[in-house]
Amino acid sequence: MLDVFAKRLKTLRLSRRLTLQKVGEAVGNEPQTIGNFENARKSPSLKMILALAEFFDVSVDYLVGHSDDPARTRTGDGIGETVVWESAQSPEREKLIGMIQDLHEDDTSKAMSYVAFLRQTRRREDWKKRRAESKDERPA
Repeated sequence: MLDVFAKRLKTLRLSRRLTLQKVGEAVGNEPQTIGNFENARKSPSLKMILALAEFFDVSVDYLVGHSDDPARTRTGDGIGETVVWESAQSPEREKLIGMIQDLHEDDTSKAMSYVAFLRQTRRREDWKKRRAESKDERPA
C-alpha cells in the first residue's frame, strides 16, 4: 500500500507541476518529508494522508490505492469517502478521534485497513438485510 501511495502522490504533484516545497507548505510539512513519502521511505500519518487528499482534491481511497477513482465523493469500498466530522459528536466518536490522533505513524495503514474492513462488513450486512426484506415483501 505504501508503494501505491508513494507513486500516486508523486504523480499528483508532478501532474500539477508543483514542487516538494509547495506541497509541503500547503500541508504543513517539510519538503524532505514529502519527498520521503514519494519515495516510500516514510509512512504518512492519517492526518497527513487526509491533508494530502484534501489538497489534491482526491479521495483517500484513491491516494492509498483502495480505488482507481480519484473522485472524493463516491460510494465504494474503503474509507476514503469524504468524512465530515460534525461539532456535536457522540462521546465514542470523540474518543476515537483522540485515539487516531495519538497513533504512531507506522500503525496508520493498519488502522485504515481495519476501518475499511469494518465499513465493508457493515455494507455487506446492510445489503443482506435489504435483500432479505425485499424477499419477504414479494407475493407468494
